[in-house]
Amino acid sequence: MQIKLLKRPSIISAFLIIFAIIFYLLNFDISNIGRFINGSVNLPSQEKYGIPNVWLEKYDIQVENEKDLQQDLDNDGLTILAEYKYATNPQEADTDKDGYSDGAEIKAGYNPIGAGRLDLDKDTLPDIWEEEFGLSVTANDYALDQDNDGLPNYLELRHGTNPQKADTDEDGFDDSNEIRNGYDPSKKGDARPSYKVIITKINVDAPVLWSVSTLEADLQEDLKKGVVRYPQTGIPGQAGNVVTTGHSSNYIWSDGEYNYIFKDLNNLQAGDEIVITATQANGKTLEYKYKVTNKEVVSPDDQRIFEETSKQNLTIVTCWPLNTDWKRLMLQTEQIN
Repeated sequence: MQIKLLKRPSIISAFLIIFAIIFYLLNFDISNIGRFINGSVNLPSQEKYGIPNVWLEKYDIQVENEKDLQQDLDNDGLTILAEYKYATNPQEADTDKDGYSDGAEIKAGYNPIGAGRLDLDKDTLPDIWEEEFGLSVTANDYALDQDNDGLPNYLELRHGTNPQKADTDEDGFDDSNEIRNGYDPSKKGDARPSYKVIITKINVDAPVLWSVSTLEADLQEDLKKGVVRYPQTGIPGQAGNVVTTGHSSNYIWSDGEYNYIFKDLNNLQAGDEIVITATQANGKTLEYKYKVTNKEVVSPDDQRIFEETSKQNLTIVTCWPLNTDWKRLMLQTEQIN
């Protein structure tokens, strides 16, 4: 009797197992076997029409079809799809709360979730500029040179030149050669940027004349209009020694508003900053910063004034002491940006 009681559950268990197998087979979609073998069994989707479910759930967005992604939930000018693309809040018109709607910022080329220009590929080239010239907004093309003119894209942006055109102003000289020789790549012909020297510490803000003659009379005439860059010396932003000179004092009867432009030059010390700006015809202004490395009173013919260098240096000289022309006050600087 005990033996029968032990065997009976086994028979019942076996019957239940057989019944479960038959039930499963009757309800099993046999086509899944083929899909499994081919590696195409459908798993639960992790996205809807290119947008991850987790993002949709974060903002409580229900999407029934692809057309739903064209909705503008916060009336900022961006569809749901665009909000996902730019990482903005689809329920908040001004994600970064800077007073401008997300759509307005993107249209103007600005970053809707922070400061600065919109730059999806993080290559420091604004997307609006890349799109204008057919560059990629998803790949880093910061240092590429599509037009083979010697200027990488980041310098094309800085100078406002066309990254797809070697000679932007079509004057027969490629952009890189014009810049290296101190010419304006955005204006045809023998055109140079407008240069200025700015020394905040001693309240100097004056134009820099690109003198073409070394004759004393010609230099004196140019000095009436500002500071002079001595002919055949370096070019701001390029390797070499840019030599500039200006008046520290002058005769009472001499005309010109720059007769005392460098009267306080001696107040500068090592480490002080001097800025040269170059404004092109297209409105682009480039800024070159220099720091003072040496200050000396020297003779007018001291060879160090015109010393050639492979670095980016600026030398400023003026007559010294005031109201004399016996010596020269020489400031030597090196470019820091």
